[in-house]
Amino acid sequence: MELTLEHPYEVGLDHIIERFFSEHHIIEKNEKLGSRNLRVAELKRDDAAAKLVIEREMMASAPVPGMLASFHREWNRVRQEEHWFKKDDGEWHCEFRVKIDGVPARIKGIMRLLGNGNRCINYVNLSVHCDVPFLGKKVAKFLAEDSHAKIEREYEVTRQLL
Repeated sequence: MELTLEHPYEVGLDHIIERFFSEHHIIEKNEKLGSRNLRVAELKRDDAAAKLVIEREMMASAPVPGMLASFHREWNRVRQEEHWFKKDDGEWHCEFRVKIDGVPARIKGIMRLLGNGNRCINYVNLSVHCDVPFLGKKVAKFLAEDSHAKIEREYEVTRQLL
């Protein structure tokens, strides 16, 4: 399953980058999202690159269908790893992976953050794959829909915190 989103911000690129890599912002955002047991496992940044690893427990955005319950529980331990690279003064790229403990699926994607001093847009492309026989497509579809809801909620919270 593939997912493509656009998230415009009415603040400049540098401001968004500062927020994306602010531990205070990450903690505040996750509290508002209802995450628990949050840990910023790694946060490194220089002028040209950054790495962010967040571990947390999250709930599904919708009830988990019965046939998927053995893979996806009410609360799930999630590890998100982001590798960011500055392309030029108006563009940052990110490659990310999301691992949900006990769920046999691969969630990965890219982000392109483009902008200037006044506004920017984050272009998000997400890919979800599950190779479990008979259930793989249903697991991937549920995870893609769940990821979509969570990404949109995270975007709204980020905008509120700006």
